[in-house]
Amino acid sequence: MSAVPKRLAFIIASTRTPRAGPAIAKVVTGIITPLLPAHITLTVIDLMDHPLPLYTADPIIPAGITRPVPATAYADPTTNAWSALVRSFDAFIFLTPQYNWGYPAVLKLALDALYHEWAGKPALVVSYGSRGGGKAAGQLKQVLMGLHMRVCERGVELPFGKGHNLGGGDLGQETNDRWRAEKKKAEMVQAWDELVGLIDAP
Repeated sequence: MSAVPKRLAFIIASTRTPRAGPAIAKVVTGIITPLLPAHITLTVIDLMDHPLPLYTADPIIPAGITRPVPATAYADPTTNAWSALVRSFDAFIFLTPQYNWGYPAVLKLALDALYHEWAGKPALVVSYGSRGGGKAAGQLKQVLMGLHMRVCERGVELPFGKGHNLGGGDLGQETNDRWRAEKKKAEMVQAWDELVGLIDAP
């Protein structure tokens, strides 16, 4: 019997300019794409392309919406579109920078705009920053568990070297050398294996 098709979203969680997210996304997806089982498809989602309103006129909080979530559950059409997009995926990889020991507000907004749409779905956190973004990753994992996602115990923290160029999207040779020396590719493969196990779990 063939495996049930699954859709995996890779979310770039920074909209700051300049930013390293798209360049790092290319590195990470370059590692996992050859490892994709035939039944799992990968789609990159950039939060830059999905702006959500900070304040809405919705009379209820997302957790108060009945399940399954209706197509027009929210008063704001952009939130309904975001809800439909999130509902269409079975699992998520969150790529987040660390800003002042936390993760970006735009990611918190994207998460908090919804509730039931995230529940029960596997999630993997990949963070980056001068020291790898571990504090942001820890906070994000707590929030994902609060949304009742199935969060991988493993995560990947990607620290910068000295030569990266955010404006030009160039991670720099020192960053690439550091990731190679610290065996970040192997860490990513191990985290990926855990995520696939969660995706395929009954």
